[in-house]
Parts: sequence; C-alpha cells; structure tokens
Amino acid sequence: MSQLVFLLLEDSLLDAELIQATLAEGGITCELIQVQTGEEFQAKLNSSCYDLILSDYTIPGFDGFAALEIAQQQCPEVPFIFVTATMGEEVAIETLKSGATDYVLKQRLDRLVPSIIRALREAEEVKARQKAEAELHRREQEFRALVENSPDIIARFDTNFRTLYISPAITQITDLPPENFLNKTPEEHNLPEQVYQQWVEEIQSVLETSQGRFFELEHPSQTGTRYLDVRMVPEYGTDGTIETILSVARDITVIKRAEIKLREQKAELEELNRVKDEFLAVLSHELRSPLNAILGWSKILRGRNVDKATLERALETIERNAKLQTQLIEDLLDVSRIIRGKLSLKAHKTNLVPAIEAAIDTMRLAAQAKSIDFRFSILDFASHMNKLSGENPKFEVLGDPNRLQQIVWNLLSNAIKFTPNTGRVEIVLERVERTNTTDTNFAQITVKDTGMGIRSDFIPYVFDSFRQADGSSTRRFGGLGLGLAIVRHLVELHGGNVSVQSPGEGKGATFIVRIPMVKSAESKVSRAEPKEIQDLLSTQHSELSTQNLVLSGIRVLVVDDDTDSRDFLAFALEASGAEIASASSATEALNILPTFKPMVLVSDIGMPDQDGYSLMRQIRELPYEKGGAVPAIALTAYAGDADKKAALAAGFQTHLPKPVAPDDIVNAVSELVKT
Repeated sequence: MSQLVFLLLEDSLLDAELIQATLAEGGITCELIQVQTGEEFQAKLNSSCYDLILSDYTIPGFDGFAALEIAQQQCPEVPFIFVTATMGEEVAIETLKSGATDYVLKQRLDRLVPSIIRALREAEEVKARQKAEAELHRREQEFRALVENSPDIIARFDTNFRTLYISPAITQITDLPPENFLNKTPEEHNLPEQVYQQWVEEIQSVLETSQGRFFELEHPSQTGTRYLDVRMVPEYGTDGTIETILSVARDITVIKRAEIKLREQKAELEELNRVKDEFLAVLSHELRSPLNAILGWSKILRGRNVDKATLERALETIERNAKLQTQLIEDLLDVSRIIRGKLSLKAHKTNLVPAIEAAIDTMRLAAQAKSIDFRFSILDFASHMNKLSGENPKFEVLGDPNRLQQIVWNLLSNAIKFTPNTGRVEIVLERVERTNTTDTNFAQITVKDTGMGIRSDFIPYVFDSFRQADGSSTRRFGGLGLGLAIVRHLVELHGGNVSVQSPGEGKGATFIVRIPMVKSAESKVSRAEPKEIQDLLSTQHSELSTQNLVLSGIRVLVVDDDTDSRDFLAFALEASGAEIASASSATEALNILPTFKPMVLVSDIGMPDQDGYSLMRQIRELPYEKGGAVPAIALTAYAGDADKKAALAAGFQTHLPKPVAPDDIVNAVSELVKT
C-alpha cells in the first residue's frame, strides 16, 4: 500500500508542526505537504493527487471557503477538513453544507486523528461504491447469459399472474419451448387444477405479504411427476410497490428425500457435538485444579511416610478440595447463568488471605512439578513470602470465599501453565487507597509470571470466552479459552475489575484484580471475626446514619426470585436509610403493593411464572391510589438496547443492567424519588 499524501494549507509554521506531530502521535504515517498561499494551493492541486486536504479557515489574502470551492471543483472525491483556531457554529454548518468533510479546532487537536480516520474510511467507501456500481453494470450483462444457461427454471410474473419471462430450462420439465408460456397465466398453461391453484396462491401470498415464499411443487411432465423446490420473491419498482415476482425452481426429484434426511441427521449430530464440547470445556477447566491437589496429596500419602503436621495438612487440603468439587458440580450449571447474567454469590464478609492461600495450596504441586519459584507476599505487613497467614481484617471484602478462591486459582493455573520450568510466579496482595474518583479502598491481587507473555494485539481479547491466541503456542499448550472469562465475570460480580499487562511475547504477563474492601473493616486495627452479611450491613448502616442516609423515609419494594440478590438489594438500600419490603415473585409483590404503598419499586425481569414485564403491566393497570403510578426500576441481566426499550415500554422508568453496585442502585432510587 502506497504512503498517504496530505495537502496542508496553513500559513503558520508552528501550527503546521503541531499538526504534523499530532498525526505522528496518532499513528498516521503520511507525507504532509504544506502550502501557505492560495496560489501555492492551486498549483499543488493542479500538479498532484492527494488522499486528504487539511486547511486553515483564515489565510492572508485567501480564505477557507475559496480553498474548499477549488478543491470541490478539481478533486471532489478528496476529503477536506478545516483545522482552524476559531469557527462559529453557523460558519461550520455552512462549510459542511458546501462539501467540507469535517472541521477541527486547533484547541482540540485530539479530535484530528479520529476525524481523519473517519474521513479516509468514508472516502474509501465512496470509491468502493463507485467501483461496485461499475461492476454491477458489467454483471448485469453477464446475468442474462447465466440465466439462459442455468439448469434452474427462472421465471418472472406480473401482478396479474402472467408469465413475462421463463428460462429455457422449462423445456427439460415440460418438453415445451419457453415461448409457449409467455403472456399466459398458470391456468392458461393447461396444468392440472391443483398445480395452477398452488401457483396462484403462492403468487398471491407474495403480493399480499411482500414476503418471499419457499415451497415445493409437484409438476407434471411427459416423463412423469417432477418435484421442484421453488423460491419466489417480490421485485419492487421505484415507487416502492411490487411490480413483478421472481421465481427460481430447481428439480429435486432424485435427491429430495435423501437430502432432507441427511440434513436432519447432520443438524442432530452438530447439536450433540456442540453440547458435548461445551460440557467438556467447562468440566475440564473447572475441575482440573482441585483434582490436582486431591490426587497429588493422595499419591504423596500412599508413597511416603509423613509427619503428623503434614498428614493433617494433606487431609485438610483433600477435604477442602473434595468439598469444592462438590460445589463445582453445581457450578457447571452456572455457565449458562453467566451468559444470562444470573450467576449469584453467597456473599458475606470474608478475608481474602485465606482464599488466596487455599488457591495457592491447590496449585502448589503443579508449580513444584515445573520447579517454578512460587511466591506470595502481602505488602505493608511482615514478610509473608512462601508462608501461610492467619486472618487479617485489613483485607476483608464482601464476597463469596469459594468464588474468590476460584478467581485466584484460575489466574494461578493460567500463570503456571504458560511459565516454563524454573520460571517464577508471584502473587502480591496489597491495599490500594481511595482516589479522587472513588471513596472506596480496594484489595489488589497481582499475579505476575515470567511465562510466554501476550501479544499486544491479543490483549483486548484475553478475557473473551473461548478466545485464544493463534500460533504454535496454542498448539503446544492447548486450553479452552474459558478460565479468564470466568475470572472477569466473577470479579465484576464482586464489584471489582480485572486487567492484564504484558511487555510482549516471551516477557511474561501480569494480571491485576481489584475488589472493593469492606468500609467498616478498614478503620479497625484489631483482628475481626467473620460476620454474616446482614450484621455487616447493619453496622455500616449505623455508621452512616448521620452521614449518608440519602433514602431516609423512602419506602422501596424489592422484587427478585433470587434470595441472595433480593437480600443484597434490601440491605444496600436499608444501609442508605430506606424502608424495605421484599417479594420473591410478581404475585407476592402485587399483594404487598396496596398495604406497603412503596415510593419506588425495584424488580428483576427474569422470574418464574410471571416476569418483571408482566408485573409492571399489571401494576400500571391499577388506579393511582393502589400504587398504579409507582416509579419503577428494572434490574436485569438482559442489558441490550432492545431489553431497555422493552422495560421502558412495559412501564419502568429506569433500566439497570446487572451486576449493579450498591451506590448505583441507591442513586437510581434517589433520582426517581426526586422526579
């Protein structure tokens, strides 16, 4: 591909240099030719061709409009972008009407590169369209030759069912020349009544529905009945009405029944293979690491004499992972819930340190087998390198311990898998202080390895399901491309985020997980015992009672069939001062509504028996005094634009996609109350 050549009309050398630097920083490689006067501009256009024109609006002895007019006359296909210090809205609109592609203020040169990329893309699209139009004309000439020689019967009918054209292939079916069918209706073709009635009905259906028709037809011939597969579609005139009907019929007498049977068998086998592959993928990824610990320790105990401490440690590890495997059987069903956003957490106040240590213990044998230097450290504390630690309230989060462990061992499994023998895998746990943009402290887990690294072009896809890097590394290491996608989803369910960094192939990778810490635990110095989530939120509620009870006095009805989600929403809203009533179904919500008289309703969409849409439609049919006008929030895993429109159409005022942070639901309720 040849280098891009841009023409720049700019009288300021400094501004020209800034523009050149902006293009370079934005990754646009081009030859930038600068001219300072109208005469030079005209001369350059006369002598050369350019991919893009950039022009200041104010030029001594010349002006941007004049430059635009010249460019439109000589090379209208070339994008023209104004880069100017000032341009009023009316002038900007006028330039765009006159043919300018865009305008960028010099104070906002960060917009220049995106504008150029868009302009070049649009110019290429115009060229492609013009080329396509020329190609279309050529192909139209070829089309008739193809039709005339096609084994398929191609015909065109008018809206009165008369045959305007039929291809020579009709002779193979009827032993009659095409001329015998022209300007005749199906009835006039001397066909059996059943056949011509079917033709008339199908053509009539296309005319009435403006939809294509696909059907099979038994057509008589001198050699016996022929079976035809017919495609019939409408053809429109310039006024948008149907002018003709195009029909393509293929003789499928011999292969029809065999083809249908083969297609059904193929579809069945493909579906079975898809289900099998998905199941094996999840089974392999979710169970391999716990099995490693169980089988590894079992083999050690069978083959060695170990001391009592080691025996206790081994039995504890085996028991913990056996229980985890029991839970993971249920987790296999969660994969479909992940896709639908319905995976729930058994969350309570928990310490990250034991969860990390449990994951490390699970993966320790795999690391030892490759002689990997396997390290765990906690910053701001006494040395923790390669040692186990007890509870530490500084790293307490609101989460599911099993899922937190799953996050860590998925990352460790990935790191160990791609780290060569005698390499290094480090796990660092530290506290990240609140910033100007958030009032929450985070527990940060960093997993760093010295493995094969990640290509820069693949980093955006690392957390996509079933997505793997191409090349020999994939063939060497295999893998299903599911673990990191599960990590991202579980981290986000905990209100956190995960990211990845890598200097490049062969230079290792670093995964960083951040999970919000429990506020009440951050101010404590002494060791804290685990509490249930309700106790935790009740404590937070009391601490915030004089600071952030933004929903004080607000009655909220929470509707969700999932107990954990319902409890989470109730506790989060109560912590901000709201008075809560909870319902596990639409029916229960309708019974509570008249007596509780909520000021806001928060409802899940996906529920058994009756979904959130049905609930909201029933509520909107109630009179005002019975709650028919209550403001409502749709809280759902269905997060597409169509789902949002469906929620608003059903009567909800707000649509919040899951997972949702406590602050988001509190703010949404607060905003609805204000309106």
